[in-house]
Amino acid sequence: MRKLCWFALGFVPAVLAMVLVLGGRFWWLGGIAVLLSVFAFLLRRPWARRAAIALLGLGFGMLWCGLYQGVFLRPLADVDGSVVPVEAVAIEAPRETRYGGSVLVQMEHGGRRYRAVLYFQDQTVQPEAGDHISCNAKLVRGEEKDDTYYSGKGVWLVGTVKGAWTVTKGGNSPASWPGKLSAKLGETAACIFPADVAGFLRGLLLGARDGMDYAQRNELSIAGIYHAVAVSGMHVSILFGMILLLCGGNRRLAAAIGLPVVAFFVVMTGAAASSVRAGCMLALLMLAPLAGREDDPPTSIAAVLFVLLVVNPWAILDIGLQLSFASTAGILLFSGKIYRSFPVGKRFGQFLGRHRHIGWLLRAVLSAFCCSLASMVFSLPLTAVHFGTVSLAALLVNPLCLWAVSILFTGGLALCLAGLFLPGVGAAFGWILAWLARYVLGVVHLAAKLPFAAVYLNSAYWTMFAVALYGLVILIAVRPEAVRKWEALAAAAVCFGVCLGCAAVEYRAAEFTFTMLDVGQGQCLVYRSGGRTMVVDCGGVPDEAGETAARYLQSRCVFRVDDLVLTHFDSDHVNGALQLLRREQVGTLWLPDVEDGDGWRARLEAAAEDAGCRVEYVREDCEISEGVTLFAPVSGKNDNDSGVCCLASAGEYDILITGDLSKMAEYRVLARHALPDIELLVAGHHGAKTSTSEALLEITQPETVLLSVGEGNRYGHPAAETLETIEKYGAEVYRTDVQGSLTVWR
Repeated sequence: MRKLCWFALGFVPAVLAMVLVLGGRFWWLGGIAVLLSVFAFLLRRPWARRAAIALLGLGFGMLWCGLYQGVFLRPLADVDGSVVPVEAVAIEAPRETRYGGSVLVQMEHGGRRYRAVLYFQDQTVQPEAGDHISCNAKLVRGEEKDDTYYSGKGVWLVGTVKGAWTVTKGGNSPASWPGKLSAKLGETAACIFPADVAGFLRGLLLGARDGMDYAQRNELSIAGIYHAVAVSGMHVSILFGMILLLCGGNRRLAAAIGLPVVAFFVVMTGAAASSVRAGCMLALLMLAPLAGREDDPPTSIAAVLFVLLVVNPWAILDIGLQLSFASTAGILLFSGKIYRSFPVGKRFGQFLGRHRHIGWLLRAVLSAFCCSLASMVFSLPLTAVHFGTVSLAALLVNPLCLWAVSILFTGGLALCLAGLFLPGVGAAFGWILAWLARYVLGVVHLAAKLPFAAVYLNSAYWTMFAVALYGLVILIAVRPEAVRKWEALAAAAVCFGVCLGCAAVEYRAAEFTFTMLDVGQGQCLVYRSGGRTMVVDCGGVPDEAGETAARYLQSRCVFRVDDLVLTHFDSDHVNGALQLLRREQVGTLWLPDVEDGDGWRARLEAAAEDAGCRVEYVREDCEISEGVTLFAPVSGKNDNDSGVCCLASAGEYDILITGDLSKMAEYRVLARHALPDIELLVAGHHGAKTSTSEALLEITQPETVLLSVGEGNRYGHPAAETLETIEKYGAEVYRTDVQGSLTVWR
């Protein structure tokens, strides 16, 4: 059976190369690999046979990707970018988005069925799983819109509904049962569990994370236990374990009952790559003994990965699939070695022998710790690449919480099923599980608040620490007998301290540091000088701008923001401030003294009060710290001109920030204030044609102009005429949509 592992060793890299680099082209190279495999077989040597199997997998992978691209995906070019009539069937219930809703559907084109996502704004009609949808939609190929997200999940078309749409009830076909049951269980969970934990428990049971706010999801991510609310192999294993227990350990009976139940559960929860992987591996491991075959986890991993990539080669781009297989490989290969490497002294062993219950508990905690450590062996590089973060708190949180998560999943699923028929029973026992859920969320909240609960790799020093930590984990996993645990812990602590010191000293040693963070279509600026830290504006992708700012500061060992200045109340300048107030200690929040129509002022005031942050209103010009002056709004109306301007001076270096002021408002600022020559200008309104006037450029003569712009934004920022005007005055231009985050320091 290990031959399959060698085959996968060639097949997987071939698929990865074809998808990421070659795009399904040069498939004929697979034929050459197949011929080479035949030649290797003829050598009749053990190493040559393994090489031949790997080459055969390599050739098959390249040929299959080429065939898949040509036969299945190429016909979609006919509808790419076109508005066409769409007849589709909803696969699951709609989900809310920032701009309306979306629904996963199945549609036909050219005689083949494709999965697609339809985005819509009409909320009057809500389709259910199995309903037929008729509409006109503008379709875009999924792999063109997003190379990883859509195509990795087997979604090949993304459509936007144009005009009205018609939804026809699809009846009660078996294909719609998983989606309908998922919706019913979600409604039941919302009814039987208290509101403060209902969203978390819905995510835990069904993978539906729309009931949790951004802050809660972010804390789960920082604590390294986000997989608890993303239906994964853990959920599948727990479910089957419960069935095996109910069957009295009878593997044949458990396989007969449990495998169909697991398959239904996987489909019901959206068939995520990690749950599909776990379901298929479970089926192989259970059926192998029944077929007279030996259990072989590496072969099972290889077989499941092969099947998934044959069904959809582009699934290799799915982050969930990558992390699932990497974590599973680490646990299967190394968790046992790490567990056995922990020495147990004679006296301690005698104590455990006398107190069996304590011994069982300690072994369970140690086992969870070893599994977490082993999972890091393969998953840490992927986490670092995809998310730029490494959770250190995971090693603590997983042993403390996974036992509770197991109880919550089994008990919660049982209560929701009971609640479908006996609502009173579910509600009567729901409060018990609610307290256990609060325990998990409490541990997660405290762990996420710890300094360096996670390290963020936007600093070279923390990247070095992550590499060193990874090397240490690899050494412990591969050669546990050669590593003394206390020496390894001391080495990790020393490395951490050195990187911490270097990151802190570098950031604080500069005369000043000014950073424009890449937050999409928004603005977030970080200025540090004279030992004080100021953030000007914090908006872009909702909530994420605040998290981006917090991660940037914490990677530089800055855990306090002295001043948070919001120039005005537009969403793209303030929608991340709430998250920043949660993640960082903020001394003073500075706001323009104007009312806003979207309620941001009231929300910011409430969040500041909860965070213990002082709120000051800019009614007149004021110097908030040495070298930092705020100019009062030139307009009392609720518009862009009611914003605050900021002039920051570090020695002879001057920085001007105008927010979204119009050209007319810029003229008023110039008339009121004698501005010096500016070394750095933050272009107003993201480079819109309504801002950054010639008068401003002529008087201030900036050497450098920075533009905070979202890539491919729908506003057309920055305007061509604005760029031409800036170029006319000889200033250098840098943009976040081109260069990413930008930093100036001296």
